[in-house]
Amino acid sequence: MTIEKTFHFITGLPRSGSTMLAAILRQNPDIMAGMTSPVGSMTAAMRAMMTQNREIESLLDDDVRVRMLRGIFDSYYAGFPDQNIVFDTNRAWSIRIPELLQIFDDFKMIAMVRNPAWVMDSVERMLQKNAIRPSSLAPAGSNLAQRVEAYMQNGGFIGGPMANLKEAMYGPHSSRLMIVEYEALCADPKVTLNAIYDFVGRDRFDHDFTDLDYKQERFDEALNSEGLHTVSGPVEQRTRKTLLPPEVFMALSSQVFWSGDISTNAARVVL
Repeated sequence: MTIEKTFHFITGLPRSGSTMLAAILRQNPDIMAGMTSPVGSMTAAMRAMMTQNREIESLLDDDVRVRMLRGIFDSYYAGFPDQNIVFDTNRAWSIRIPELLQIFDDFKMIAMVRNPAWVMDSVERMLQKNAIRPSSLAPAGSNLAQRVEAYMQNGGFIGGPMANLKEAMYGPHSSRLMIVEYEALCADPKVTLNAIYDFVGRDRFDHDFTDLDYKQERFDEALNSEGLHTVSGPVEQRTRKTLLPPEVFMALSSQVFWSGDISTNAARVVL
């Protein structure tokens, strides 16, 4: 018997706890969650093919397009027959809410965020850890200033997801969005997970926050970025000194946009 699945989405900034959140959620036997799946890229490619190829476009109407896009979700997650709730992860989902509304009757989106200065700090630590095998995430032969510029530009590794999320946060469908700060998840994971369950309309679950164990070694190795999607040990706050120069840290910190006046949008924010 096929279980009808309910889809929700995880999005947000890189290095901001989306993999940690997925690792926690997947403890619930009803939930399938993980790092970025191929579904986002596959549906984007399918949508482009159905609209940019004149011959194909002439043979399809919107109902067919919706069924084919939904079919990618259903086909991919058919491999997880025991879970009836899916949290699919992709940093691009925040810019694709209007499209998702054409595919699903109802869904919620959880956006994990973090001060961009600490995101950049986390990336730098990863690059230094894997210095002998330069990561494909970093411009070849670049210094810190060049990496900051590349990552923070519109469309960059950090700047692109920030622009996407800002549009979603102040857009017409912001009520479907919950923004969760990485620090809030680390400081009080139980309260944060309860808020997420309430937001998506599901019963709360008694998670174990003391010993997470999730990794995607083959994917990380392909990027020369060992540990990029590894989560282990307890969920807890950890303090450290930043690797960034003070002026860089302050400049990046000033770009936080989700903790100020949010009265002009309906997104829920967990700080």
